[in-house]
Parts: sequence; structure tokens; C-alpha cells
Amino acid sequence: MSYHGYIPLLKGHLLNLKHPPSIIEIGVDRGVTLISLAVFLSKQRERFNIIGVDVLVQEQVKIMLANLDLGPEQNVLLAQRNSLELLPELTEAISQKTAPSFDVVLLDGDHNYHTVSRELTHLGGITHVGSIVIIDDYNGRWSERDMWYSERQGYENVSDASKRQDTEKHGVKAAVDEFIDQNADAWATAQPIQGEPIVLVKKK
Repeated sequence: MSYHGYIPLLKGHLLNLKHPPSIIEIGVDRGVTLISLAVFLSKQRERFNIIGVDVLVQEQVKIMLANLDLGPEQNVLLAQRNSLELLPELTEAISQKTAPSFDVVLLDGDHNYHTVSRELTHLGGITHVGSIVIIDDYNGRWSERDMWYSERQGYENVSDASKRQDTEKHGVKAAVDEFIDQNADAWATAQPIQGEPIVLVKKK
């Protein structure tokens, strides 16, 4: 995911929290964001939790993470899972108070209407008032087109990658706009920066 203009927002939000920050990133890819946030928080907070989710966790990400000098309560977990299978489990764990809800949710996995619309349905159960959600490619090349990792080179044999589903709507923007229309009472939107992802902030 490319954040650019949202980096100051993320850092400020995490530093202002009164409790240990908790982040989930769906779509780790090469680990640029995950490792950057882990390094930033390791210097600023004694305790934090980060979960990085991807259908194919790259070896270089594991190596970079293994070489970080993290404290005993500075936790970064890599989960090679399909988000649509993991999110219900996290929702249940949070409802049972065996896991904290997330202060920041970064959605950058499959860029298609089917997946994103279903990921968004779990936001209510994994966040709290004031949580920030950043969704990649709302204004990007997959805004109105579908992209499936299962059809990309190098992912042909990745069993966790979702197979294409036929839908009437396509792209990230349609999924997000639909979610906003249906949940306007619970979520506010930040004005999108040109070419950047969109930000949602939980208000209820």
C-alpha cells in the first residue's frame, strides 16, 4: 500500500492513543508499511500489537521482521491466511475479549468488489470508536475494476488466494461507497487526497 499523505495522520493517531496501539494490515506484500510501522512504534511505545495478513507472506518480510530488535511486549504477527477466513475469527476473539480491537485497519488485499465488500462487513466487530480504516485504491487503477491475486503471476498455486467471483459491481470504490451509504451513522469519511486511499473513521 502507498500512503504518502496519510503517514503523518497514522503516526499522530498512534502516538495519541492512551492504550497500547493495535494494528492489522491486510495485504502485506513486500512489508514496507508493516516494517516501517513496527520500527516507528518500537521507538515510541513499549507495548503494541501488529498483525500482518497476506495469502502469501514473502520470505523477505519474515527475514526483516526477524532482524528487528523488538521488546517483549512489542508484538508483530504474520498470518498467511485469507482475510475472509481470518476476520470472522478475530471478530469472535474480540467479542470474547481475548484480543484487543484495532486502532488502525489497513485494507490492501484483493482489489475487487467481492472481497472488499465482505472485508468491510467485519469492521464493526474489530474496531472501536475513533478507529481509523485506510482502504487502498479507492481512487487508483482498481477503483472500478477487479483484481484477484489468484490470477496474478506467482500466485497460481497459492491455496489461500480467493478465486474470482462474478458480481454485478466491480472495483474497490463500489464496495466502499456501498458500505458508506449503509453505515453513514457509524462511520465518517475523510476527504480523499488525490490519488491516495480513502480514510474511514469510526464515530459510533
